[in-house]
Amino acid sequence: MQTLALIIPAYNEEKRLPRTFDLLEQAKNEGVFSSVELIEILLIDDGSKDRTAAMIEDYQKSHPQYRVIRVVPNQGKGNAIHTGLKAAQADWCLIADADTATPWDQFKKVWAAGTPVSIGSRDLPESKITTSQSWVREHMGRTFNFLVRMITGLPFRDTQCGFKLINRQAIQPFIEKLEVKRFAWDVELLMFARAYQLGITEVPVSWEHQDASRVNPIKDSIEMLIRVIQMRLRICFLKK
Repeated sequence: MQTLALIIPAYNEEKRLPRTFDLLEQAKNEGVFSSVELIEILLIDDGSKDRTAAMIEDYQKSHPQYRVIRVVPNQGKGNAIHTGLKAAQADWCLIADADTATPWDQFKKVWAAGTPVSIGSRDLPESKITTSQSWVREHMGRTFNFLVRMITGLPFRDTQCGFKLINRQAIQPFIEKLEVKRFAWDVELLMFARAYQLGITEVPVSWEHQDASRVNPIKDSIEMLIRVIQMRLRICFLKK
């Protein structure tokens, strides 16, 4: 049986983690991960200033599958995910946000896709949004994804959904080349996966907006677009 690791980046998530743990344990008991062997749950503490790491360590005492990896100082979500991908021992890695905006049962959908990289999407006709973002955030997100498609040639309608299943072995040829430490890490990984001719499937998922987002819709969107342009140039040189 194939093995699975969950990678959950966490920055100042002390208040939300108890709910995350409860929902995850419920999903495990309901057989959400029955098609694989879930061997590890890696929470990457990205330089939190609250009790995030201590809370995970306390929980680990009665749940040995859980493990915290501390990154100090805070370096960004992309760096946290790269850290998790390098530390994982499983065949597959499911990357999921600590807010559980995408329910754990959506794993069955990305697993069924059967490609080395499967990405959850909030912007396909079959996607189900139970609670939307604000009008500003929603339209800025769609504008960002439109610009990403224009700049990179990636065909995906939603590169930023924080729910992605990755075959760890498949990305080994380029994992050390990943450089983006903050929010545009998704685009970089997909660009490299496509350059290395890995199969990628965009999968419609259910999603519910959670408050206390870490993303500044204006500042971070501008930064991400700059990084996307830089990545496009890097990939062009890579192909040469």
